[in-house]
Amino acid sequence: MVRWEKVTRPFLRTTEFLWQEGHTAHETEAEAEEETLKILDLYADVCRSVLAVPVVKGRKSESEKFAGALRTYSIEALMGDGRALQAATSHNLGQNFAKAFDITFQARDKSVQHIWGTSWGITTRLVGAVIMVHGDDSGLILPPLIAPYQVVIIPIGRENWRETVLPRAQEIQKELADAGIRVTLDERDERPGWKFSEWELRGVPLRLEIGPKDIEKSQVLIARRDTREKIGIPMAGLAARVAELLSDIQRSLIDRAVAFRDEHTQRVDNYEAFKEMLEGRPGFVIAPWCGDNECEAQIKADTQATIRNMPLDAPKPQSACVRCGKPATSEAWFAKSY
Repeated sequence: MVRWEKVTRPFLRTTEFLWQEGHTAHETEAEAEEETLKILDLYADVCRSVLAVPVVKGRKSESEKFAGALRTYSIEALMGDGRALQAATSHNLGQNFAKAFDITFQARDKSVQHIWGTSWGITTRLVGAVIMVHGDDSGLILPPLIAPYQVVIIPIGRENWRETVLPRAQEIQKELADAGIRVTLDERDERPGWKFSEWELRGVPLRLEIGPKDIEKSQVLIARRDTREKIGIPMAGLAARVAELLSDIQRSLIDRAVAFRDEHTQRVDNYEAFKEMLEGRPGFVIAPWCGDNECEAQIKADTQATIRNMPLDAPKPQSACVRCGKPATSEAWFAKSY
């Protein structure tokens, strides 16, 4: 897909991007709504369980919803710099597009009716989300479930390392590959430290180092990309231990991302405090909102923040709107965003 962006950002807002999109047609509004929310749940689960990116599920405001849709739902993620990212959307289109394009079906009572439609999509901006949620100053940190290589083996030795260390490294590579682990062996004639830096930059979850002394001790040294912890592990049962570490890294990344989001999420019902919290790039600010478009627009003008969504399971607020003081109808999540 191609769209023309005034301001592009690598991975997040690009002129050309890949897009997964779906459309369905339904007999009733209830069926369309069920499909819309089912896909939203699917997208949220993929982000959390595969990408280790926690998201907030909710409904968009009228001004932020997809043009022509009856209702738009989104999942919103918080990047490492405190800005929010719309990770995916799912739209209940109602019958608006069906009536515009005369998309009809024969109902059970033989009458001709317009379908109830849905539309939903997710894009390669999630590549950017993974980079910005998990990365650090040394480069990428990839969740093991999506890492092209989950383990990199780096032989260490003197001039004759190809004769003394490489054969054992190749055996370990085969052992891990046979266990279903995505593994690569770096045989290049470069200094080990140079290799360490490059594979850290590329975000490989585990680095396995093996040298002559390790072979003597029947062990290897494993470095985790997420914590930089180094662990000596016996060669016996190595594949099973590596699999355990990969699972632990996957859990660790989602736990760390959730903790960061929670630490950068604040609640407020006072407008002056609300504006202060949104200075810089603070994360999510939760506040009661009246549902009025003009009030929403003024908040954006005052703070540059937008309503990311209104969580589906949020209780109805009992307090007044954070800006205008009218009765609040929703608990809205505000943030500056990409």
